[in-house]
Amino acid sequence: MIIKCYNDNHPYILFIDLEFFSEKGHNHLIQFSGLLFQRIEENIYQLKTSINQYITDKVCYPFVEYTSITNNFLKENGIPLKDFQQLLFADVLGDVDDKELLVVSHGLKNDRLVLIENGIDLTTNIDGYCTFTNARRILGRINHLTLQDIASECGYYLHNAHNAYSDVWATVAVYTYIKKIEEQQKGE
Repeated sequence: MIIKCYNDNHPYILFIDLEFFSEKGHNHLIQFSGLLFQRIEENIYQLKTSINQYITDKVCYPFVEYTSITNNFLKENGIPLKDFQQLLFADVLGDVDDKELLVVSHGLKNDRLVLIENGIDLTTNIDGYCTFTNARRILGRINHLTLQDIASECGYYLHNAHNAYSDVWATVAVYTYIKKIEEQQKGE
């Protein structure tokens, strides 16, 4: 997969999306999806690797209703949080220098906070880009800024919202869309 990202000079872009639930003041990471793209020429990026991992934990009824991720599914398909941390940093980001990485998310501040609570620091020396915040600025509006709204606007049908893997692909579509609009606005 190859994408065009206007005015980005980072050698790597990591698009992320999470599913988590809050209980007793702690955010429990349940699903992490990431797509790591590597720059192959100016403004052009190619998918280098991807990850879609579930974390073994017990989830409650409202979370199951919202995401369709059940305790049985997590028992069969999840891995312990410590194993996920090692998988992410060794296998996905192992050869990527933090200063060369841009992390993109639709709700970046919250996603980074949840990750930090779960022992995953994607903040120190790592640039970030929030598609929600930047869409509000670039599109000049305060409504219709959900991931599903903007994905639909740019022609991407988000068929399984609130599944991190589906949502992370929508984030790629939204990011490239708003970066293109931003580029067009500079030319006006």
